Amino acid sequence: MVSYLSLPKDFTSPHLLSGLPEDTPILVGFSGGADSTALLHMLASYGKRYGAPIYAAHVNHGIRGAEADRDERFCRSVCDTLGIKIFVLNADVPAIAERTGESIETAARGVRYDFFERVMEENGIVLLATAHNANDNLETMIFNLARGTSLSGMCGIPEVRSCGAGTVIRPILRMPKEDILSFCGVNGLEFVTDSTNTDTDYTRNRIRAEIIPALCEINSGAVRNAARLSRTLVADSLCLESMKNMFSEELCEGYSAETEKLNGSPDAIVNRVLVSLYAELSEGGSLEWTHIDALRRLAREGVPHSSVTLPRGIEAVIENRRLIFRKAEKSADVEAYSIPLCDGINPISQTNCEIVIVNSQNTKNIYKNSILLSIDFATINGSLYARSRLAGDRILMGGMHKSVKKLMCDKKIPLDIRSRLPVICDGDGIVAIPFIGIRDGARSRSEETKTDLHFYMY
Repeated sequence: MVSYLSLPKDFTSPHLLSGLPEDTPILVGFSGGADSTALLHMLASYGKRYGAPIYAAHVNHGIRGAEADRDERFCRSVCDTLGIKIFVLNADVPAIAERTGESIETAARGVRYDFFERVMEENGIVLLATAHNANDNLETMIFNLARGTSLSGMCGIPEVRSCGAGTVIRPILRMPKEDILSFCGVNGLEFVTDSTNTDTDYTRNRIRAEIIPALCEINSGAVRNAARLSRTLVADSLCLESMKNMFSEELCEGYSAETEKLNGSPDAIVNRVLVSLYAELSEGGSLEWTHIDALRRLAREGVPHSSVTLPRGIEAVIENRRLIFRKAEKSADVEAYSIPLCDGINPISQTNCEIVIVNSQNTKNIYKNSILLSIDFATINGSLYARSRLAGDRILMGGMHKSVKKLMCDKKIPLDIRSRLPVICDGDGIVAIPFIGIRDGARSRSEETKTDLHFYMY
């Protein structure tokens, strides 16, 4: 007969972490080590108390030979004793790492979570419990601090995160390692030890073996104190993220934000806005501090058409007093160009087109077959120039910065013409585009300041 154990004070109930009913099924990542053995027994007691089905999943990574086989046998035996169904995967992680070019650790983690997600999907299990503890959390915080990190990195390991269609929970993340070992000792729980945990060639093992003990010599409560700091930082981060979302809703359009508003807002919010805009356009890309610093400087200086190149083929550019993120790719089949416009004929050889600028009072019938753009020259900042279209271009029309690409689609402009249309700009950004229209405020209002631009395609 299995005896069910009392849950320790630092154990956080799965239903409190996940917000799901107490009887929700749980899959436990079970390696056979002290942490996962303690967690499995805690959850077995929890499941008995609340009617939650408990399952286990073990991965034999094929790394430690006979020792790994011993661990697998141990895990099967523990689950048999507890009456818990166990799912086991045997994988050749070294071969996978060699094939993918990943480190052994990265490949092993990928194999584990792919397996966990598959088991959860096939068996209708929505919660995955892992045995990360307070010492693991401090290791992560130290590791992130050493390599350079933001507030999110100093938050450490999250107690809850998504995992495929399910959720990962960490019920003993607040428990120091010594308390877990004490729990195992008091309850007579046997466990196995991974011999590679003592290899200080691994960065995390060195942090575990050398740095954390040194911190505990300075203050015996270092691990618990770090856990408390982690929870405080998580709360602060969530607050700042909420403020960032409010800022974005009010001031951001598409992948852009007003430079004046950016420069007048708190750094903590602005940094998050910049990271968020970039991540959305780059489909999950991340920015280093050097990138964020360059973007802040770009926004502060606000020089029209100045830009910063970012990873994943993204660039940020100043136009229309906005910081705009866009794909840094040129218009298809057109050599990039930028041509100053002056009175008279302005040929654009790259697209076999021309722009003729005339005073409206001198307009002749010869221009009647052109695309006419009548601009109030008094609204122009600096000089006019024509350039090739860029991915991410936006024009201020109807009170909104609208995507040029979408406008071309909405107006059903033929594909073979789109790449030939020049983008007419001034110091504030895009003024007009043939077939699309004229920027808000730039349309002619007075005959005295009216200038006509006629666009021709040969």
